[in-house]
Amino acid sequence: MSGFDRVLARVENFLAAGSLGAAAGLAIVGVILRYVFGTVIFWAEEAIIYLVIFSTFVGAVVTLRHNEHVNVDIVPTLLGERGKWFFALLGAAMTLLYCAIIGGYAWLSITEPAAQNTTTPALGLQLWVVQLALPIGLTLMFVRVIEIIYRTARGRQTFPEAERNDLIGYTEEASMGNGEDVEDEGETAENEERR
Repeated sequence: MSGFDRVLARVENFLAAGSLGAAAGLAIVGVILRYVFGTVIFWAEEAIIYLVIFSTFVGAVVTLRHNEHVNVDIVPTLLGERGKWFFALLGAAMTLLYCAIIGGYAWLSITEPAAQNTTTPALGLQLWVVQLALPIGLTLMFVRVIEIIYRTARGRQTFPEAERNDLIGYTEEASMGNGEDVEDEGETAENEERR
């Protein structure tokens, strides 16, 4: 993984997990305050909604990085390697076009007078702050799709993070083969040293 890719992955993970964690934490605090102390954070519900929306848009980029979006690939499975390669490039190009068009309009929408002059009811934030989730998410996805197109065109592994799962320490493909969890190489070497 290149340095840029590593930094981008950390930013994406931090934004997605941070906003979802903040929403969960705020919800827990709100429940405790309501039922234990009989008080309410009046802006909590609105903040939780906006944090979950932000987490969803950035989480879509993380999902793309791991190649976990829903994928219908009936035609490519009937073709050879060249056909699969072509359809992978075509799909990525269409995604890039979508991100460019919708992302461009999303950036324009936050400059509109309605977004600048309208405030949210509880938090009192200008609407453009809340709407930032869409252009930020689509811009990050645009960058990821360019990376996917580059890797696919060069014949490289398109989704290197889809091949491993850092959280549980085994590869999906290896575990699907025989139904057993397969440790990654680092854990195997560590276990051998202990013996």
